[in-house]
Amino acid sequence: MKYIKKVILENFQSHKYTEIELDQYLNVIVGPSDHGKTAIIRGIKWALFNEPVGDFFIREGETECSVTIIFNDNIKLKRYRSKTKNAYYIYDNNGEETVFEGFGTKVPQEIIDKTSMRKIILDSGQSNSINIGEQLEGPFLLSEKNSTRANAIGRLVGVHIVDNALKDTLKDIRNLNTKRKNYKETLEDLHENLSEYDYLDDLTIKVNKLKNIKDKIHNKQSKLDNLTQRLKLFQKTSEEYNILKKYLRKLKNLEKVSNKEKILSRKIKKFSYIYDKYYMLIKIQNNIKEDNNLLILLKDIHKIEKTINKLSIFFNMTSKLETIYNKYKYTEDTLSIYNNILKALQKNVLIEKRISLIEENLQRLKKIQNLKEKLDEIHKNISIGQIYINKLSNVNLIFNKKDLLESKYKILQNLVNYKKEYDANKTRIFKIENNLSNINKEMNKYLNRYKIILNKVEVCPLCFSPIDKARTKKIIDSYKKEEIHQ
Repeated sequence: MKYIKKVILENFQSHKYTEIELDQYLNVIVGPSDHGKTAIIRGIKWALFNEPVGDFFIREGETECSVTIIFNDNIKLKRYRSKTKNAYYIYDNNGEETVFEGFGTKVPQEIIDKTSMRKIILDSGQSNSINIGEQLEGPFLLSEKNSTRANAIGRLVGVHIVDNALKDTLKDIRNLNTKRKNYKETLEDLHENLSEYDYLDDLTIKVNKLKNIKDKIHNKQSKLDNLTQRLKLFQKTSEEYNILKKYLRKLKNLEKVSNKEKILSRKIKKFSYIYDKYYMLIKIQNNIKEDNNLLILLKDIHKIEKTINKLSIFFNMTSKLETIYNKYKYTEDTLSIYNNILKALQKNVLIEKRISLIEENLQRLKKIQNLKEKLDEIHKNISIGQIYINKLSNVNLIFNKKDLLESKYKILQNLVNYKKEYDANKTRIFKIENNLSNINKEMNKYLNRYKIILNKVEVCPLCFSPIDKARTKKIIDSYKKEEIHQ
């Protein structure tokens, strides 16, 4: 039988370093209140079942904690937690180490397999560690609800498997019956719908007959079309045949026609040559007439050249005049703009003069003020000097008082330094008090939230036993007491 042989708690809640040897049969932890009894059970549960989560159980002033459990077969399990690291270390009989990280809220399956420590499922949504009992915890199953007890006993016997099977079968039967009913209804609907289409059989027979008739008609139509095409071809060929017959009759005297054609071709060639020459002659005559007309027109060509030169000179002059006119217009526009600006600037000049006068007056006023301040200071100094002259009549007394004042000044300096230190300490205390009040406010806020969650869940987050509102209030009050004590 496998059992826990030794438990080592390091920086876990109130335990700085604690080693506990355990017996294989029954282990009872007794002692006065608030001496870490519950912390031992909590540490074992934390190592075996990864409950509770978080890092609030790390000892005050420390940054890490660990719980090591050694079994009777020399398998060693170490649960480690710091602000930055969360890990399981397991060592086998030969001392070989295996590290597990990033496992969330569940215990890695390899650790459960090696330690053989797992929670017993009492109900479908509830589990319990029956081999570890906490303070004020009732006997096994007696503190549970009747339904939970019945489910747990059933699970121990194996009734839950039969119950699950029965549930599944009943569910399947219900689903099948509903499906059967739906199928019957759809079948009846289909039969009703099909009765409307009984006439379709007769229609299919008629359609088949019509298809056959249509196919016959189509065949005959295609034959008819073929015959009509052939008839047209025949008619065309017969017409062509008659035409050819006529041509053949006409072409009996073909040799005579060919001879005449040769004679005609020679004559046509001669005619075409003569016609071309004649056409060329007419063209030349027309060209001569046109040239004569041009010569008549070009008698005064030198005069035209002179006029063209004059025109070009005039054109250049007009283009220059246009550019000059455009420039003149542009200058006129710019002059008008500048005139407007000058008018506006005349006013600005007056304003500038006034501003310069104001600035001069201001400077004079400043000088007068400075002189007045200096005069006041001189008057003050004179009055102070007169007071000192009156007071310095008793010089010997002043020297004595001077020594006294020096000693008192030293004492005053020490007092001032102490006052500064006192003020600095006071500000530090004030800051610390502010921080503490802020922390208390946040703690109260989180405690209220924690209370709401506990009231909703109705389960202890440490031992997972059911709790009521009164128990929840006690838990919250205990945290508040700890806070006040701190």
